[in-house]
Amino acid sequence: MGWLADRMRRKHVMLLIYLLVAASIPFLLVRPSSATLYAFAAIFGLGLGGEYLIIPLMAGELFGVRVLGRVMGIVLTADGVAEATAPMLVGYLRDRTGSYDIGFITLVVTALVGAAAIALLPKATSPQAPAPSLEPLAP
Repeated sequence: MGWLADRMRRKHVMLLIYLLVAASIPFLLVRPSSATLYAFAAIFGLGLGGEYLIIPLMAGELFGVRVLGRVMGIVLTADGVAEATAPMLVGYLRDRTGSYDIGFITLVVTALVGAAAIALLPKATSPQAPAPSLEPLAP
């Protein structure tokens, strides 16, 4: 994903990442086999691994590097809470319904909503994040 982010618009790479996550989850809905589990792991791993790379790049591109620390503090906290609670939600839905189907479909819908939000992000003013200022920030 880093290689792609160096060669094409980061917004498009981020969109691809979220679509990979959304595309991987249906592999868990079909009758599980070794092949479908390996396919899920490979596709989901590329997506989730790419997410960790692309978030700081997009944050820097959208907000600039002067406030990157603050933006990342907010984004990574929200991301951590979502990643910690999503498995509990899926487990809860499984306990209530007797099936993982609703939980997994919820994850697919959530990933697609995220992809739609990414598609609506504004166009960056430059293809790269602005160079950091050497001046210290005022307290």
